[in-house]
Amino acid sequence: MNSVEILFKLIDNGREGKNIGLATGCPKMDKLVGGMQRGLYTLIFGSSGSGKSAWTLYNYIYRPLKDYPDKPIQMVYYSLEMSESLLLAKLLCLYVYEEFGEIISYSELMSWQNTLSDSKYDKVKQAKTWLKSIMPKLTIFDKSLSAPFFYASLKSLLLQWGKEEEIENGNAKRTIYIPNNPEQLVFVVCDHLGLATPTKGHTKKEEIDTISAYAVTFREKYQVSFYMLMQENRNSADMDRRKAELTECTAEDIKDSGNVFNDCEVCIGIYNPLRFKLKTHKKYPIIIEGVQEGQFGGLRDRYRAACLLKNRQGESDKLISLNFFGELGIFRELPKPDEITDYTQYLTLNGYKETKQKDSSTPKREEDKKTITFSF
Repeated sequence: MNSVEILFKLIDNGREGKNIGLATGCPKMDKLVGGMQRGLYTLIFGSSGSGKSAWTLYNYIYRPLKDYPDKPIQMVYYSLEMSESLLLAKLLCLYVYEEFGEIISYSELMSWQNTLSDSKYDKVKQAKTWLKSIMPKLTIFDKSLSAPFFYASLKSLLLQWGKEEEIENGNAKRTIYIPNNPEQLVFVVCDHLGLATPTKGHTKKEEIDTISAYAVTFREKYQVSFYMLMQENRNSADMDRRKAELTECTAEDIKDSGNVFNDCEVCIGIYNPLRFKLKTHKKYPIIIEGVQEGQFGGLRDRYRAACLLKNRQGESDKLISLNFFGELGIFRELPKPDEITDYTQYLTLNGYKETKQKDSSTPKREEDKKTITFSF
C-alpha cells in the first residue's frame, strides 16, 4: 500500500467513525486536540502542586476506564511519585464520588485521623467490584525508571497484546506490528520524567531524551499514545515576569530537557495563579482581600488553567479555565466569568450536585457542535 492509499485509508476510517478520540473530562480541550487519539504524544507539565498528576490521572486514566468499559484499552502507568496502592486508591475515591456522591479523601480512606465510617466503608466495598474490573486493563510500574527498562517493559507488553511480522516493502523488508485486537488502544503515562534514573554514563537529560526518543519509536511503529509529565522550572516566574503579568506557562519553563517538547505533538501546561499571588486571572477572582470570615474570598486553590502550548494537528496558544478539587483530583471547566453570578458554588464539590451527572465524556454532544474559541 503506497502513501496515498494509506492516507485515504485513514480518511475512510474517519468516515466510518473509527477516528473519534476518547473523550476526557475536559470537552473544550478535546475539541482542540481530538480527545485521546491513537498514536498521539502529549506532554503535560506544571509547577509542584499545580495538579499535573491529578489532571493526567483524572482525564487520561480514570475517565476512559470509567466511561468506555467495552473499549479494548490497555493503560500502562510508570508512576515515579505514587505507589500502586495510592494510585488505585485515588481511582477508587473518584468512582465512589461519582457513583454515590460521597467525598472520601485518601487520608480519610486510610483512617489517618478518624476511623472510616461504616456507611462510607460500605460504599468503598461496593466500588471494589469496579476497581477489580479495570485491573486487566491497567499495568502499573511504581519503581525506578530508566530508558532500558522503559523500552524493555513496554516492548514486552506490546508483544503480549500483538505480534510483529516482516512484510515485503518493494525490494526490502520491514517489520510491522499487528495487535491481537485491531481496535486496541494503548495509552502510556510517565509520571514524571524528571525522576528517571540515569543509566551509567548518562546525565539525567540524556536519560530523559532517550526515553522520549523511544516513545517516538513506539508511537510510530506501534501506534502507542503517550502522556509524559515533567516539572516546571522553579525559576520560571521571576520578578520581571511577575511585574509584566507574564506568569502563565511557556515552553521555556519545562525543566530538565527541551527535547521532549520537540518530540511531542501536544503540550499542555497546568497553571496555578495562586502560586504567584495574583488577585485575578482572565477576570476570574483568585484572591479577594479584606473580606469577613464566611464571605467569598476568591477561588484561590479552586482555580487552575490548562494552557495548550503546542498542537501539531490544530490550534495552539489556547487557555481553558478550570475548577479544581484537590481532595479528589477532579477538574471541571468553568463558565465564562460574565456568566457566573454565584462563585461560592465553585468552592465545594457539593456545589456541583445538580450538574455533576452531566455527561462530559460522550463524544457527540450538542455543545460539541458549537464553535468554541479560547485564547490568551
